[in-house]
Amino acid sequence: MKWGLVCNYHVKKACSTGKDIYIFLKETGEVFAEDKFAEKQGFKGYSMQDINKKADIVVTVGGDGTILRALEKIEKPIFAINSGGMGFLTEVESKYAKEGLQRVIDGKYNIEERSKLKIIVDGKRLPDAANEVTVQTSRIAKMIYLQVLIDDELLETFGADGVIIATPTGSTSYALSAGGPILDPGVNAMVIAPLAPFKLAARPWVVPLDKKISVKLLYKSKGSKIVIDGESPMDVTPDSKIEITGSEKKGLFIRFGESFYQMVRLKLVR
Repeated sequence: MKWGLVCNYHVKKACSTGKDIYIFLKETGEVFAEDKFAEKQGFKGYSMQDINKKADIVVTVGGDGTILRALEKIEKPIFAINSGGMGFLTEVESKYAKEGLQRVIDGKYNIEERSKLKIIVDGKRLPDAANEVTVQTSRIAKMIYLQVLIDDELLETFGADGVIIATPTGSTSYALSAGGPILDPGVNAMVIAPLAPFKLAARPWVVPLDKKISVKLLYKSKGSKIVIDGESPMDVTPDSKIEITGSEKKGLFIRFGESFYQMVRLKLVR
């Protein structure tokens, strides 16, 4: 078995757990550790692209942010170990890491597919979003003005802090805090959730993944950014052409059988 290992190298607990996992997995096959984590531990390190090419399964140690960072480049199944806070997307807590990995080694798991979003800005494809893409103001307490179109038909025009377009996975994240609905991961749809809209009629929408969502900034908007999964903000202007639809790529997660609804009850309803 060939393993990838991605850790939140900023957190001491994640690094400690990651080191133990590295040693454990070395007894079962090759391990390709992410370069920044490996450098701190004295291991040979690999880029995310190399890990994606070489590994059969990628283990993440951290929280949901670590998973999202991995999903930007990783297309292999991910086994996620929580050493952070809520860890909604993770499968086991760090104290059960070795037991969980042994189940993976024994083949006692399922693969769950999660939808991702394809984002194209001015004809250039950006990294896919596993959680959400936001078009938002870059100036604190200043609104932007935008139009949202579905297959080139106008859905809504409003002023707001921005707008979120989320996958079913992302429906339990930023979009949820903006008043969006929770989607079962099996629903082939995405959520459009305005961020603090200055319009009573501006409400969240659920639209099919095969639709094309366009976000057009109006010319009175100043200081706007597009952000994918909370990372790498990029400036956009009223001249930018922003298009979002379902991606042909999927996020792959190793699961042991706990249901999505059980995870919602355990981690969100509290």
